[in-house]
Amino acid sequence: MVYDLLLEEEKVKPQQVTALHLICAFAFIGAGAIIFRYNFVITMWGLALLIAGIMLLGVILFKNKWVISKKTNPVLRIAELLVALWIAVYSLMQQWKFPVGIFGVLSAAILFALYWERSANKSQSIYIDDEGVKLPVTSRRRFIPWTGIEQVVLRFGTLSIDCVDNRLFQWNIANPEFDNEIFEAYCLAKVEENRSKRRNEEEW
Repeated sequence: MVYDLLLEEEKVKPQQVTALHLICAFAFIGAGAIIFRYNFVITMWGLALLIAGIMLLGVILFKNKWVISKKTNPVLRIAELLVALWIAVYSLMQQWKFPVGIFGVLSAAILFALYWERSANKSQSIYIDDEGVKLPVTSRRRFIPWTGIEQVVLRFGTLSIDCVDNRLFQWNIANPEFDNEIFEAYCLAKVEENRSKRRNEEEW
């Protein structure tokens, strides 16, 4: 028998996604205001950037759930990246070192966010089968055999694994589609079946 338990946790938190959008909004507002006020060659571009930054800030403040949704967030990230790269390249052409540094770093941060947000929030699982427990990729320890487990409990959406070496692992589980009692009975049977095969605690 195999149990696949999906975790609720995400490696990227909503507030982290929002924070970078806010940084972009304030950077665009600041750069747009400076260009509009002091640059007489691309004054209208400065005004457009200022308005875009204010609009982005307004959307973040009043429609944050929409902004950080899986469909909207990547589109905004790409738009922010294009704007940040445009400012960085133009600043480089004008030999403005300070804006090049700011928007170069911002572009790198947005690129990293695009990659991290796309890959990090993929569903993570714990697999439990006749061999033992396979932990999520984020865990230091990836596998625990039944000989190393003392008890497995799933209560109130929390999976607890008590190990022979007194380590305790806990995760929040997303709506398991099986009967908790049957699951716990299966785990208990596996623990008892492998109890006689245990080695010394120090080996786990």
